Amino acid sequence: MSWFLALIPYLAMVIGLHLLGSAWISFLIYHGLVAVAVWRAPDLRRELLRGWDNVVGLGAAGFGIGGGVLIFVLAPYAGINADLINPAIAKLGLGGTGWLLFVIYHTLVNPWFEEILWRGKLGSDSLKPVWGDVLFAGYHVLVLMLFLEWLWIVLAFFILIAAGWLWRQLRRRHEGLLLPVISHLAADGSIMFVVYMLSLKK
Repeated sequence: MSWFLALIPYLAMVIGLHLLGSAWISFLIYHGLVAVAVWRAPDLRRELLRGWDNVVGLGAAGFGIGGGVLIFVLAPYAGINADLINPAIAKLGLGGTGWLLFVIYHTLVNPWFEEILWRGKLGSDSLKPVWGDVLFAGYHVLVLMLFLEWLWIVLAFFILIAAGWLWRQLRRRHEGLLLPVISHLAADGSIMFVVYMLSLKK
């Protein structure tokens, strides 16, 4: 594994979210560096559109949507509400139309970069959990710590390890990244939708 590539999301979150207070800058750094890393890897880019299976795809999308359902169910217990979300996103330069645009970008664009990095560049054919799964989950902690208490962060961390493992297996079994991308898109979309709707509830 290229440790520098694995550190890209960590650097992006630390600089963008924690030092500069900008969610957009964090994505600019993250996605920009990943784009540079895969620029000369046309075979890897083509993998983004390979490996589809209709039946497995429905299950993979359902798994992703489950992330949003889980957030919706646990939100009252984790204290995820407008009073928590809105001050946090305001500190990250989001609000109003900018918040909605970020939700859309996060849903439709981010999963492609995530998968080409974590399951593409840093992928592994191992059937067992690997360090890449842990590092994928780990960088999300830098985001979640802005919103959740540590008990919930630990729970999310292990769920994300499982998701990273599953998406690696989809790539390995179907020889392409399209299934992981769609599942990841469903996860990001459902989670961001729920969080966005909660942010509107007064």
